[in-house]
Amino acid sequence: MAGDSGFQLRQGGPEVYERCWVRAQLAQSANELVATADVSSDDRVIDVACGTGVVARAAAARSSDAANVTGADVSIGMLDAAERFAADAGLDRIAWVECDAANIPLPDASFDVALCQQGLQFMPDKPGAMAEMARVLKPGGRLAISVWKTRSPIGAAFAKVLDNRFGEGTTAPWEMVYSLGERDRLHDLASSAGFRNAHVFFDIKFARHPDPEAFIAGAIAGSPIAETMAELSETEHDRLIREIVAELSHCRDDDGLAVPAECLTLTAQK
Repeated sequence: MAGDSGFQLRQGGPEVYERCWVRAQLAQSANELVATADVSSDDRVIDVACGTGVVARAAAARSSDAANVTGADVSIGMLDAAERFAADAGLDRIAWVECDAANIPLPDASFDVALCQQGLQFMPDKPGAMAEMARVLKPGGRLAISVWKTRSPIGAAFAKVLDNRFGEGTTAPWEMVYSLGERDRLHDLASSAGFRNAHVFFDIKFARHPDPEAFIAGAIAGSPIAETMAELSETEHDRLIREIVAELSHCRDDDGLAVPAECLTLTAQK
């Protein structure tokens, strides 16, 4: 996640984020984004707004040398966790850079591929971030960015239960998750940054988790309402979690929770 967005992890921390969202959804999506960018073994890759480093790890797994991969994020806490998770995966040569996405302290034309998974929508200076990604790419370098298109059933369930409990607008901060869900806006950002051959495609990502209550509790712990939820009694907290899970009963199969989310992916070249 990126920028001074107000949507940083609070009570949950990077470990909960990794255990919850990365396990359920973002690890698979990271592999798909890396494949979409056609990352090859000798490519130098930057993962912008890298969070806990799931995309950087996916890119490094395809590289001849993990040192070819750099993860950049504004949060030192996320970067520290990313470094730990990468080391646990045997990818301790990935480089990690603390920076705002609109001011990447790396030389021009340093990378063959720039990736950003579900981060651009949180950045205060989106044009600046796109311009920086263009700057650090070599001529002909490849860009692949994913953003959520619309509110998923999880977001709808949160809004129904939590706005009812805490007041209308409680979940409004989550709306920035979908703030880049229009194809034309992605095209405009790409063209303004000087990218060419921009292409946006739509698909569905699934959040899959075998324990729906554990997943929802983890998602809440890494949300803007984490502190408010933490003040509740255990009984009241667990009741709200169960209510949210009940709202998602139509997204259950024999393996647990299986929630679809609409996604847009932008690819382009410098």
